[in-house]
Amino acid sequence: MLYFPYFRGRQYDLLALKNIAQQHVLPANIIPIIEPVRDIRALPQTVAAFVDHDQPVVVIANPTVSDYALTQQKLHDWRPYQDNPNLIVGHVLTPTLIPDSLTAPAGHRTLLIARQYDELKAAQHAGWLAASDYLLVPPEARIRQLLDRPTVSLFDHAWFPEHDRSYADIVDGFFSDDWTLADFNNYVGFSDYTIGGGHYSEHGYPAKAVTLHLTYFRGKQLRIHRFVSTDRDDFRHPKEKFFQAVAKLAAWLPQQPAVTQTPAAQQLAAYHEQQHFPGLGVVKRLSLEHHLQLMAQYFKENFPVD
Repeated sequence: MLYFPYFRGRQYDLLALKNIAQQHVLPANIIPIIEPVRDIRALPQTVAAFVDHDQPVVVIANPTVSDYALTQQKLHDWRPYQDNPNLIVGHVLTPTLIPDSLTAPAGHRTLLIARQYDELKAAQHAGWLAASDYLLVPPEARIRQLLDRPTVSLFDHAWFPEHDRSYADIVDGFFSDDWTLADFNNYVGFSDYTIGGGHYSEHGYPAKAVTLHLTYFRGKQLRIHRFVSTDRDDFRHPKEKFFQAVAKLAAWLPQQPAVTQTPAAQQLAAYHEQQHFPGLGVVKRLSLEHHLQLMAQYFKENFPVD
């Protein structure tokens, strides 16, 4: 079983991945995907952390959700590392993709993401799909009927409140159990956008509440718990709202199994006792690190690598 957690290359996403690589906690069958969105130093530093620690990572060579791909001269380029076999070059299937780019040198792996049925069908007809070691597709019946090769399902499990709703409406809920259906649907693995979600916004948006997100397991089901600040009336006082949210996390975490009490989750809970506000970027980083530490432990116990 393979897991490809999908990250957009924002600053704190990359810092979370860099820390995880340096901790060397991921088994070989958990392979993060990075889609670059900004020309920042953290991008090559993160790639270097993975290849230097002999861990596989995917970098998307033709990112599609920002103007990063339009910048010809990169100040912080990841490509100097592409000769390392631990770096898997990935592509998004688009009408402008050149099929020759899907071919990798001997000993190197490639990955292809196909989000649209029509483009996937055309690529199959042209004989492009055989060139990629991993093919990520939406978990749709018509795509399963189209393909005769093992694939990886890619689905966005994150929920974002709309209009007048807030995370306080659903503080605990189902997140994923994709691995339980993988064999039945001829998937060799699964991929998701973790707790960050698949939607990309260049600048983000303010929120009236501060919400901390932690994934946890209940049996074979991955769930998510949201710790929401009590004050949700306006956009002011993020520090005070953080303390309201982290107090709930600090009360909840000791009641959970040891596997849920990851180092990252414990660091978040410690901010309650310390009464320290690290900034919302650090909170996001630790939430992502927690998710990867949690999934790493689950995979080591349930899908050990030979």
